Amino acid sequence: MQSILCQELIEFDASCRYHAEDIQQLLAEVEAATQYTVVILKNAHYLTTKAFGILYEYLQKQPSKDVVFILVSSDRTRIFPPLLECVKLAG
Repeated sequence: MQSILCQELIEFDASCRYHAEDIQQLLAEVEAATQYTVVILKNAHYLTTKAFGILYEYLQKQPSKDVVFILVSSDRTRIFPPLLECVKLAG
């Protein structure tokens, strides 16, 4: 396993910021971040379908080894299915 030091941590709570515009703002913040950024997306199951679509498109078009997205959810069944196919699942 490879270890890296995170230079920037972005915490995002989807329980109160779940619209497409919120995800667009988050991704703009990610783009402006320094290298080795970790994004913790809490309560990911609250995102709207459109917000999930924007996140999914971003991950498909902008694969970066310098950014790690961690989606935290208590309900995996409410996560956008195509997004689940391209992420590593834990427990």
